[in-house]
Formats: sequence, structure tokens, C-alpha cells
Amino acid sequence: MDFTHPIFLFVFLPLTLAVFHIARTFAGGRQALAVAALASLVFYGWWSPLYLLLLAGTIVFNYWMAVRIAEDRSSGLLAFAVCVNLLLLGYFKYRNFFLENAGLLLGHDWSLGAVFIPLGISFYTFEQIALLVDIGDGRAAKPKFLDFVLYVALFPHLIAGPIVLFRELDHQFEKLRRGAFAGLQYFGPGLVVFIFGLFKKVVIADNLAVYVNYGFNPQFTLTMLEAWAAAVGFGLQLYFDFSGYSDMAVGLALMLGFELPINFDTPYRATSMIDFWKRWHMTMTRFFMMYVYSPIALAWGRVAMERGMGNWQTFCLAVAAPILATFLTSGLWHGAGWTFVMFGLVNGIGLVVNHAWRQARLPVLPGAIGWLMTMITVTVSFVYFRAADITQAHTMLAAMVSPSKLIMPNWLSGWADRYGLPWDTLILFNSGTFTAKMAAMLLVAAILSVLLPNWAKTWPTMVPRIRLAAATAAMVWLVGNWLGVSRTFIYFQF
Repeated sequence: MDFTHPIFLFVFLPLTLAVFHIARTFAGGRQALAVAALASLVFYGWWSPLYLLLLAGTIVFNYWMAVRIAEDRSSGLLAFAVCVNLLLLGYFKYRNFFLENAGLLLGHDWSLGAVFIPLGISFYTFEQIALLVDIGDGRAAKPKFLDFVLYVALFPHLIAGPIVLFRELDHQFEKLRRGAFAGLQYFGPGLVVFIFGLFKKVVIADNLAVYVNYGFNPQFTLTMLEAWAAAVGFGLQLYFDFSGYSDMAVGLALMLGFELPINFDTPYRATSMIDFWKRWHMTMTRFFMMYVYSPIALAWGRVAMERGMGNWQTFCLAVAAPILATFLTSGLWHGAGWTFVMFGLVNGIGLVVNHAWRQARLPVLPGAIGWLMTMITVTVSFVYFRAADITQAHTMLAAMVSPSKLIMPNWLSGWADRYGLPWDTLILFNSGTFTAKMAAMLLVAAILSVLLPNWAKTWPTMVPRIRLAAATAAMVWLVGNWLGVSRTFIYFQF
């Protein structure tokens, strides 16, 4: 059951909302919180009761550790708890990756067979680590058990984020207990934001997936134009798929009366890599900046000061190296494979270059050039993100920059002969009709990625208007036409 499944949309969600708000109105805030917690556990257990036990086990363990750490501020307890969480995540997500690579180094073929990754394990593990660290640093107090359960398992953000900090939810839980909660005040905007996210996923991302899956088929070797179309298509698919999920998460939380942080802020308007990562997967970026980059940068910056290093030496040690370490870690967080390591490395290098440009006080690039360079860098990184392996990624990237791969499709042979260009029967662009449909889909998606409003961000200013009602009704109609063929969210694998 995911957010696009009919059972979720027409059974689980209406029932949960009704029982939650009835409990809140007639029984009280604590009972409403218990309803939300129970519904969230049922939502997660729909996939696998066995992994519901894993989720429940991590919650009990981390709550116990949170209480212990809050009582004596032990750095040893904190280190132990963080290590246990990382070892659990590593066992389920990275065991084969490390075994296979160790085996390659030692000349052995080591593997534990197929790995099933529990849904959302990366997200709920990092959220619990964040709270433990915040308690250890004195930025958070000992939580109530029910609040802790809801912080980790609240179903709108449980499977694929946003990655929430405890301080963003605990005061909302307390308001609900005191009867000072928003109630149904946010329900209307939440419904609109949810439908908007559903539209992004079902109508745009899932229709792009048809072309992207064909283009990234490992059996096919693409020409330059085909490779660029597949790469750009995946960048758009990923954006609408994940931002669609994130918008739905915000909308669902609002329908319950809770506010979640946004995850995307029109990232394809970014004119630099720094700007892009302030807009893309914002809660993940925040987590890695707070709990990975900042500690490394502060420690290595102190070393640079103690040793009296020059400006560029300090930059390399206290800025460039922490950025690369952070984004390599971020790449591995996305998946256990060298393709994800390369995804992190490309973005890390792009950010280092961006910061070095500012450090050198070079002229600010015109917006159009900055945007183009940013989009090219991001697109290259997404090729690694989507490719089945490093070989496929490098084959596609080589096709994107190789003049010998500039080949026209056979249905443009007359035009190609006129200008002395080679032509052939192509894999992806094998017919004019298919190519026209793909080009139209890419163009529409690209325009929408830049021009669509960010209702997950601006919902507090949303007011009922005829135009808003018409747009929402149109999205519902379009979703209804494609809902039956919806596919799993890309980030469910993480």
C-alpha cells in the first residue's frame, strides 16, 4: 500500500482521517495521537508484518537509549546507540556491497544472496540518529514515548521522508494534547497539496517512466540524441516522482493537522550547484549538513587554524574535503552501489567548484550560463543514479559527448542527407510518432518543472478561488485516467 494505491486512497485514508478527528474532538488529543500511531503502524505493516517488528524494535531500542542519554549525557552511550543504528542499516542495505567488493580485492566471490531492504529504513534510521545526537548535545529533551513513536512512524513521512527533526513535531503533539491544535483548519489546503503531489506522480512521473525505462534498457546502445533524451527524461521523472511523494506527505500531514517541512523548492530554477542543493531534497541536505558536514568542517577547520594554513589550504581542508566526504556518504545513503557513489562524487565536485569560484571572487556568471552548467552537472549525476551499473553509465555519458554518435533517425533521412549527416534506424527514436510523443512529454514536463507553483510551500496563503478549484478538479480528472497504472515511488528502494 502506497499513496497511489486505491486501498490507501479510498479505504485507509478516509477511515484514518475520520477516526483521528472524531477522537480528537470527542476523546481528546492523547487519544487522537494514539489513533495516528496505530494507523501508522498498520500502514507500515501492510507490506510486511515481519519488518513492522523491525521498525517497532528500533523504536523501543532508540527510545530507551534516548532516555538514558537524556539522563546522564553519556557520549559513550550516544556512540553506542548511533553505531547500533548504523550497523542495522548496514546489514540490510550494504552487506552485499561490502562483501562483494571485499571479495573482489581478495579474489573471492562473496555474497549473501538477494537482499530485501525494509521500506523506509534509511529515513527512519536517520531520524532516530538525529534525535539521539540532539539529546546528547542538549538541543532536545527526553521525549514522551507516544511522541517518539509518532515522530518516527507517522505515516505521511515514514516511507520516503521528508527527514523530520523532532523539534519540528514535538510542539505540535503537545498542542494537540492541550486542545490548541489546528484541527480541520488545514484540511482544505492539505487536500489540494495532496492532489497536486498525486498529479505529479501519476500523470507526469509515471508517463515519463515509459520512455526512461526504454532508454535505460541495458540491452540498448543509444546515440547522442537518444542518450540526452533518456538522461533528461530521468531527471524530470525523478523530480516529479519524489517531489510528488513529498507534496503528498505534506498534504496528508496537513489533513491530520500537522505541518511537515518541504523537501523541494523548484530546484530546476537553480543557477548554481549551491543553489540547487538548497532546493533539492532539502531535508536530506539539512541532515547531512548538520550531522556530517558541520562536525567534519569544524574539526578540520580548527586543524587548519592551529597549523596556520593559507587561504587555499584551509579551503581544501575545511570546505572541499568535508563537502566531498559528505556527498560520498550521501551517495551511499541512496543506494549500495558504485553508481550511487559516483552520483555523490559528481555533485560533490560540482559544489567544490562552485565554492572555489566564490572563494576566488571570480565574476558571477550570467543566470542563463549558470543554469545551463548546473543542469548539465545534475544530469550527468542522474545518469549514474539511474544506470544499472558503472559500465552502462559510462556508455551513456560517452554517447552524450561523442560526435560520432550524432546520428539522425531514418525517418529524417531526407533532411539528414541534405546536410550531410549520418542516419540509421534507431532504438529509441524508431518512429516519428513515438519520438514526437516523447519530445512533447519531455517539453511539457520541463516547462512544468520550472513554472508550476510550489503549493507545499505556499499553502498558508492558499484561499478558495474558482481558478484553484478548476485546477484541482482538472488534476483529479487526469489522475483518475492514469491511476490504475501507477508505479512504485523511486525512493521506496532507499
